[in-house]
Amino acid sequence: MESTRAFELAEKRRLWQQRLDDWKNSGLTQAEYCRRNNLDPRNFLYWKNRSLPKPNNAALVELPAELIAQSRPVNLPLCLVINGRYRIEVAPGFDAATLERLVRVLDPR
Repeated sequence: MESTRAFELAEKRRLWQQRLDDWKNSGLTQAEYCRRNNLDPRNFLYWKNRSLPKPNNAALVELPAELIAQSRPVNLPLCLVINGRYRIEVAPGFDAATLERLVRVLDPR
């Protein structure tokens, strides 16, 4: 049953991706495309927003190790926020490979 549901969802995604591609190539406004293709504009907008790449607001800034050692007690966890949705606190002595796998699951780009 789960594989049937997954298949149906994959088909729905494929159908909406095709519709979005067709709209982009049509030169029509979203409203006109929906009217001509008998689509609910709210569904169209939902799938359009869902297909957009998620903004990556993260920026890495290199800091000298001396500055980090002076400004932050060693026993406090680091906090990592991914796409404003997930917050991960990393304690000293964490396993880097496990953290990397977790980040890839949460943000599979």
